[in-house]
Amino acid sequence: MITTIRPLLLQLSSSFLLMLGYGLSNLLLPVRMQVDGVSLSHIGLVLSMLSVGFLFGAIYSRKLLQRVGHIRIFAMSGSLTSVAILLSGLYPDPYILGLMRIVTGFSVACAFATIDSWLSHSATEKNRGRILSIHQMVIMSALFLGQFLLTFAPVSEITLFVIVGILFSLSITPIVISKQKGPQIEDSPSMSLITLFKLSPLGVVSCFYCGVLYAGLLNMLPIFAGNNGITGLDLSLFMGAAISGAIILQFPIAYLSDHFDRRKVMLAMLATIIILSLLVPLLVTTAMFKLSLTTIAIITGIVACLYPMSMSETFDKVIKGQILAAMSSLLFIYALGSILGPYFASVVMSAFGSNALFAFILFTAITLLIFIIVRMQQRVALPAQEQEHFIMQTPSGAVSALNPRTEYTPSFEYKEEVEAAINLATNNPAAAVNMAKALALRDPIHASNLAATLSTIEEIDIAKLYTAITAAAPEMTLPIATALTNASPDQAEQLVDWITTEYPEQYTKIIVAIANAMPDNGVTIMELAAENMHQNHPSELLEITQKYMENLSESLSEMRPVDRCAAASQETATELYNRLSEVSPEQSAELALTVSEALPESANMVAEAYVHNLILHEGKQTSAREAAENVEHAVNDYIVQVVEHIPEYAIEVATTIVDSVPDVASQMVELLQDTDAVSNQELTLSIDDKPEQDPIKDQLLDAVSTQQQEINSEAIENHK
Repeated sequence: MITTIRPLLLQLSSSFLLMLGYGLSNLLLPVRMQVDGVSLSHIGLVLSMLSVGFLFGAIYSRKLLQRVGHIRIFAMSGSLTSVAILLSGLYPDPYILGLMRIVTGFSVACAFATIDSWLSHSATEKNRGRILSIHQMVIMSALFLGQFLLTFAPVSEITLFVIVGILFSLSITPIVISKQKGPQIEDSPSMSLITLFKLSPLGVVSCFYCGVLYAGLLNMLPIFAGNNGITGLDLSLFMGAAISGAIILQFPIAYLSDHFDRRKVMLAMLATIIILSLLVPLLVTTAMFKLSLTTIAIITGIVACLYPMSMSETFDKVIKGQILAAMSSLLFIYALGSILGPYFASVVMSAFGSNALFAFILFTAITLLIFIIVRMQQRVALPAQEQEHFIMQTPSGAVSALNPRTEYTPSFEYKEEVEAAINLATNNPAAAVNMAKALALRDPIHASNLAATLSTIEEIDIAKLYTAITAAAPEMTLPIATALTNASPDQAEQLVDWITTEYPEQYTKIIVAIANAMPDNGVTIMELAAENMHQNHPSELLEITQKYMENLSESLSEMRPVDRCAAASQETATELYNRLSEVSPEQSAELALTVSEALPESANMVAEAYVHNLILHEGKQTSAREAAENVEHAVNDYIVQVVEHIPEYAIEVATTIVDSVPDVASQMVELLQDTDAVSNQELTLSIDDKPEQDPIKDQLLDAVSTQQQEINSEAIENHK
């Protein structure tokens, strides 16, 4: 833990100071407006303006970071929030306050985007989830402590506004003195709200409701407390309990979400909110203060958990490459809800009294509960073990790449010698290659990144670069090959062609590493390698095929369900078989069995392709009668091998073969019934008796198709 935090102390310190002031300001403003006699509807409207600024900040913060840089943007944010709170204290007019809340929301969103991207840049794939959790704890702890600063001075004076301004200004200092440079920022993708709603109606709706409930509750809770005689330290305790609930309940709800049907957990959460919302006004009016603290903590904690719950629900249907885009759209939806929440709550309270705040919460929770019940009737849930894990996260105005569910992009800071090699490459390629060779002996990680960068330079011969580095550091054979192909996919075929010629004793593991590093072109890489191997190294061709498919199978087992569907592994396996069998038709049966054994779920599709290729090949080589006999003999041998190696798929494969070669039906039945593995099963010969479609798989396939359409539309738009 300490090792993780130490390099990030300055960024986390800035975040803590900013949130400490932010926590106090969120309590100070509604209390001050209540003391000044501002109407409830105006209070709600002013408080809603924070989310308007928050929304604009979420939209434009990354563009500002690209244009201006991290330190300047954070300094701007701290300065503007300081000015906004001081002007709010000097001129407590509702119109001025509303404008200043917009400025504050915008600045805080920009500050969060700055901190988050900085932390993301410093994180590794292994520790980014831990860093995210630490940052969330820092934020919530600061918000909690900020509630107790209200007791330092009377609300009617400007002192508390000055304290908030000081905290906002101080938050700039740790960032400014940091030695770390701000990382490069890329454009954050977004997903259309229509697409997101198609993927997960419940995720979108619950995220919107979370904004309504959370913003409405926390903003109007001080007004409710004040009207019930809760002031001073008691008010800080009351609001502190609300914030602490949002921290503490994350842990038990995370456990429930990960081990049970998430929608049922959400129903239980909402039912709890409904029951406790009836109790809070009663507890407060009967002076049961301590019990009311517990009750409000539970309500607020449950409401806060709706945001990460809605994210998890949505991400069940979102492929990994689209998670950041979906997160951006969910943040927008949350912001819309948080704009409406405080104002609607204030209108209800103005019409029916301050206790009506909990009637508003109760009614809103009931409508969401009904929606969840309707969705449960319309869509089958994923098994609990395949659901997205609950990850503690608050809506912060930033699309967080720290979330371990997103694709990890490693950052790389050039050393001086690396920059020198890159600058030298154009004029003296040989010298640049020698520098990469020297660096490989001392710093393998930077050598891999340097090699990747040099491979993109036209003057550099990728084969010579690979030879030089791997000769100096043989243990880097695989990482260098992977780095080169990732950086220069267009040169991958040249590298593969060269490796299969020059490195015959190692090419199996090297080619497989390159193919795995290029999932979109892995089959092409394998085909190219096969062309160089099949005549002189036929057994190695089977070995490389088996290794590639085993790696594919292992990667699938680690994927989320929606990513497995998007991977289209069965189609990939069949395409690989078809291409390799064209290169080496004499190994067609062996290749089909190798592919099927490594990825058994593809056995049926591969068998269909094998029989099709077999019939075409025999039809060209011999007479019709001989062709039929050869086909029957070949498929009988094939099913014997299938029964031996993957018996659980034997019936399905046999059925596919019989569909294409009906004359072997009786032989297939005999072969299967004589085998212990399938002796108690019957071969289904009718194509009408197919298994029913899996509704969950259909949902995931629809989700993948929807996202692919979104990606294609975006690509067309960018091309224009």
